[in-house]
Amino acid sequence: MKDIDYIMNSLSNNLNSKLETYFIDGLKSKGFEFSNKLELENFIKQRCKCEDNVNLKQRTYFIDDKPFFLHDYNIEMDLIPIIGDRKTTLKASYGSFAYL
Repeated sequence: MKDIDYIMNSLSNNLNSKLETYFIDGLKSKGFEFSNKLELENFIKQRCKCEDNVNLKQRTYFIDDKPFFLHDYNIEMDLIPIIGDRKTTLKASYGSFAYL
């Protein structure tokens, strides 16, 4: 059971890391770059907001009330492992995104 927990945690961390990268790339596309995480976090706290439409499973992120990133979080996870060639594979999608 610990192996499954490890795999699920690893998969979740990987997906969250990718989403974070897409979010930061969205900020860069609007001309905002940060030298460290603290600078990024302060910018987000002061100038960003998020609206979550739970019915559509979509989050829109804003900078100064202007939308810049849309995350459609219709998450897909195929928890049936594919076993072959001495490895086990799980598939997951954290939804889709668009730069606005």
